[in-house]
Amino acid sequence: MTEVRQMIDDLIQLMRDAGIAVPDGVAQTIEVRLRQTYGGERVYVASLPKQRRAVQLAKLAKHTQVEMALATGLTVRGVRKILRGR
Repeated sequence: MTEVRQMIDDLIQLMRDAGIAVPDGVAQTIEVRLRQTYGGERVYVASLPKQRRAVQLAKLAKHTQVEMALATGLTVRGVRKILRGR
């Protein structure tokens, strides 16, 4: 299995885990379309660490900032900065 196909399968599984209905057999169609569009190019996917942490904290929104810090491994100050958008 190629890296592209593995990435597509991972994305489809993530979508299904999120409750989005994805028909079986769509991976090959997606792979062909991606290869037509981006064939031969390197596509950069940024990791966006601040956004990733903000999403992680949003899932813990009902907890105190101290509890969020303990759950994520951040400092309380770091949690406050992310929640304030800094």
